[in-house]
Amino acid sequence: MKTEHDLRGMGIFERVWMLQNIMAKKGDEESKPLRLLMVRGSFATLGGAERDMLQVMRGAATRWSLGLATLELTADAEALLEGAPVEIHQPATAHEWATGAVSELTAQASRDAQKAWGKLEIPWSNYDAVHLTVCKGTLEILPHIPARISVHYHCLEPPRWLYEDVLHRRPNGQLKRPLWITNLIFTLQRRRDKAFVRQLINRPMSAVSGNSLWIQRRIHEVYGLSMNEDKPNGESPKRDSAGRPLEATHVRPVVDFKHWPAAPDSAENKELAAVENVPEEYVVTVGRISHVKGTWETLHSLEKTGLTMVQIGGGDAEDREALIQEGMRIGVPVVCMPRLSQPAMCGVIRGARAMVSHAYHEPFGLTPIEAMAIGTPALMVDEGGFRCTLSLVESGRLLPRNDTAAWKNAYLDAKDPVLREAWAKAGRTYVEEYFTVNVQIEAIERMLSA
Repeated sequence: MKTEHDLRGMGIFERVWMLQNIMAKKGDEESKPLRLLMVRGSFATLGGAERDMLQVMRGAATRWSLGLATLELTADAEALLEGAPVEIHQPATAHEWATGAVSELTAQASRDAQKAWGKLEIPWSNYDAVHLTVCKGTLEILPHIPARISVHYHCLEPPRWLYEDVLHRRPNGQLKRPLWITNLIFTLQRRRDKAFVRQLINRPMSAVSGNSLWIQRRIHEVYGLSMNEDKPNGESPKRDSAGRPLEATHVRPVVDFKHWPAAPDSAENKELAAVENVPEEYVVTVGRISHVKGTWETLHSLEKTGLTMVQIGGGDAEDREALIQEGMRIGVPVVCMPRLSQPAMCGVIRGARAMVSHAYHEPFGLTPIEAMAIGTPALMVDEGGFRCTLSLVESGRLLPRNDTAAWKNAYLDAKDPVLREAWAKAGRTYVEEYFTVNVQIEAIERMLSA
């Protein structure tokens, strides 16, 4: 191992990185908690990615010295911190995001976010590391992070609106506009995104991870960073002599069992009783009504099954009405739920025949993990991150997107009480072994320590 004497001929970044590794091994440093700033541009959506980040913060709050920097923290999101001792850094008023075709063409939202981060007073001396999660406006903090601080970019997915067409289609799959126009509109945003990622991977003490092997592969395809599919969850990347990452890795999402209990509690029973229009026989799909979530295809998979589709996750009023009308046309009742409390959502999912998704190349697929945690079978399209989620456990099915017969048979299998019980037992055991909060906490620590 190099000593302090060996550092004299190195460049500044290499010296900083090597000194940090030397000091990390000294006994007086080992007892100090990780001083970590977690960063996300916005919590307005409050979907799986946001919930995952907040539950890790809850779980690590007594283990780490934690801060949260964001440009937009909603009251619902802050409530999910449940009073955890986290120092929050945010503007006095929520950041206003530029919208419209002109702002997309000029990358106005990205440029505004970079300025907003510069105005936010963050006490950088209180932190040794930063954990970024992909979201509009997040990477734009990078130029403001001091060079001494290590940075982990948890790229749950390269921004899909920039690199794929699935977010630019209506729920029925029709393009919203010709693709050449879409590609032109987002040209500047793609350039800025790739420039920020290049800046990150050229920074010593940094790391880039996906949330599954599928996204690890996508990072390689989009940003050109090498990958090794044999690396286990949370293993830090290989580095060059200056400490810069040479490959992408992955850190899996997790679930908080306090919010997904194996059996219903009194809060769940009470709040579920207040939910209106819960059908007798139904499957549930979670996610905003959209093409990318495969909402239309899930609806059509239920034709002639006698099952109702319950959709949780909201959507535009126009899309919601179109979904309901299409259901009426093919004879499948549709119930679009309003925003549900966590206990109510847990109860609705627990009562379903199955959790179902036809999502296109889902980055990881947290919904089947949540369903398995409470004993509901997971029936997912055999693509993307769902393969990482379900291929190692018998707790539902991975199904070809267009195999109508396979989906109908799976819906029947999910009704069989013996098979359902076996799936529930296997699923809960699997989730308890691989997807507890401590698994991700320890993975993040490994990513930031090597």
